[in-house]
Amino acid sequence: MVSPLTHPQPTEQREERGSLIRRIPFLILPLILIPLISLGIGAFLSFRNLMQDQAASQMVSAAQAQVQVLQEWTDTSEQRLQLGSQRTALREAASDLLRLPASSSNYRAAQNSARTELEDLRVRQGQTLFSGVLLARSSDGTVLASTNPDWEGQASPSLTLDAIDPLALATYPFYNDPLFAPDNLVLISSAPLRASGAQEGDLLLIGVNSDTRLGSLLEEMQVFWEQRGIYRVERGRTFVLLAPDVLIELPRYATEPEAVSGLSHPVFTNAVDTPSGTVEYTNKEDTLVLAAYEWIPDFDLGIVTELPQSDIFAEVNALAPFTIAMIVGASIFSIAVVAFVANRFLLRPLLNLTELAERLSRGDWSFRVPSDRDDEIGALAHSLNSMADELNSLYQSLEDRVEERTRQVRTAGEVARAVISIASLDDLLRRAVDLIQQQFNYDYVSIFLIEEDGDFAALHDATGEIGKALAAEGYIVPVGSASIIGWVTSNNQMRLVTDIQAEDTELRRDLMPDMRSELAVPLQTSGSVLGAMNVQSSNSDTFRPQDVEMLQTLADQLSAAILNARLAKISAIAADRARLVSEITSELSGSLEIEDVLEKAARALQRGLGNPEVIIKIHGEETTGPYTGLEI
Repeated sequence: MVSPLTHPQPTEQREERGSLIRRIPFLILPLILIPLISLGIGAFLSFRNLMQDQAASQMVSAAQAQVQVLQEWTDTSEQRLQLGSQRTALREAASDLLRLPASSSNYRAAQNSARTELEDLRVRQGQTLFSGVLLARSSDGTVLASTNPDWEGQASPSLTLDAIDPLALATYPFYNDPLFAPDNLVLISSAPLRASGAQEGDLLLIGVNSDTRLGSLLEEMQVFWEQRGIYRVERGRTFVLLAPDVLIELPRYATEPEAVSGLSHPVFTNAVDTPSGTVEYTNKEDTLVLAAYEWIPDFDLGIVTELPQSDIFAEVNALAPFTIAMIVGASIFSIAVVAFVANRFLLRPLLNLTELAERLSRGDWSFRVPSDRDDEIGALAHSLNSMADELNSLYQSLEDRVEERTRQVRTAGEVARAVISIASLDDLLRRAVDLIQQQFNYDYVSIFLIEEDGDFAALHDATGEIGKALAAEGYIVPVGSASIIGWVTSNNQMRLVTDIQAEDTELRRDLMPDMRSELAVPLQTSGSVLGAMNVQSSNSDTFRPQDVEMLQTLADQLSAAILNARLAKISAIAADRARLVSEITSELSGSLEIEDVLEKAARALQRGLGNPEVIIKIHGEETTGPYTGLEI
């Protein structure tokens, strides 16, 4: 008989093994469902985007086709007017209308003759081409003869020289013309008519299209209207936008267009930059639509085709229930398969996967599980290994960034310590440019210091053979010039220029050959500019925000070091002068003879000033004797 105490470990293993088997489907299922759901959603969205792109392309083509319809429509009207302007009878009648008084019988006869000719122009072979045709004076827009007698004798602001070119054959859109189309759109086609006794441009042959004529044009442009028997299906619509804020559309089952002014439409904004394109918005019926537009600059209007997005995505939306059913079915199938595999295969691969998950949760990115199995467990192992690789790469990338930042801070500290430990200004600047170039791997580093007069910044030290040669030659940049150094020293502000092209001649004044980017930082203390530190690179994206911050810190420390060096030099000069005065005073204190005093003073000055020639002369009325001075 075996004691129960001899089997504690196997019992625990069986309990743990059974628990893992029950939990495995729920652990693996997300790894299967997430890619499956993502694939389904991705396919759904891809198909949706494809449908949207196809619809946008077709709508843009439709809008362009409607522009062509409008252009052909206006071309036909203009050609008809041009031919009419050549009719002899019309020109003779127009001549009489210009020269005869309006109250005479001959004037009325000429008016009737003109009406007959104008009516013949309005209708061609039973087809109505214009709502009305008229003759008008271009000087004041007065209608002389018209197919609509109510217009005769009245003036329209749309027919004046300010609105129409009297010498051109053209078509113009107008809104709210008080004579032809109050509160609505009218298309006016104009052709110059030359009558005997009149100057060119005095008379205009005008074709007016409004009301039902424009309604028929807009109905012809409705590419989304379908006639199914006695019913008409209106899936979308085509309308006209007239700058700056007028929308003209053909209402449902109407024969005349309707205009709305004071409208803020997104096409008005988009057409300023893009004369052709698509835009999504919610229309006045609170329907989300996709619209394509073509803007006609000559008319200052646009043709817009609009289609509800529900119609565009009707087919793809019908796939949504099928996609959901597919995902649900795949989920149920996956649960069954995972449960079967978990009960049939060995537990160790699952334990390895569990161990991998535990190690990943503890931040151990080095552990991997075997993924050579040709089944779901192998695929899961491969997925987890790939995920671990990506996490390891991300973690390593973060560590590298932290290390790089630490290195920059440490390098900046080393540069700052090296710079501020040097007393000589020349050695200080030479060491500074060399350290900055070496530690930060820039192509060129230079330091400019403003001269005493404050008008020029002199190149004091620089890296490279060319930089050192320029510094030795005394290269200077005017403060306030168009170059970067001139700008920085004048404005006391940092300036960064990236991707400098060869044609940027103003910016390249301070650049070395082949440099593409440049950073100039002012050297200043308490608002007083001492000069500028200039860093250049052959790459256009060298200077990152953290690099600019580091260089600004170095510039501030370097400014303090430069100021300290200058103050030390001034203090040394003052000390030397004080020592010289003290020595001269000490030597002169024991002498009473003037010759002895002058000689000692001259020799002390000669010794203190570097052995120059010293001449002391005494002038004055009280000076007596032969002695007048001393020369050494």
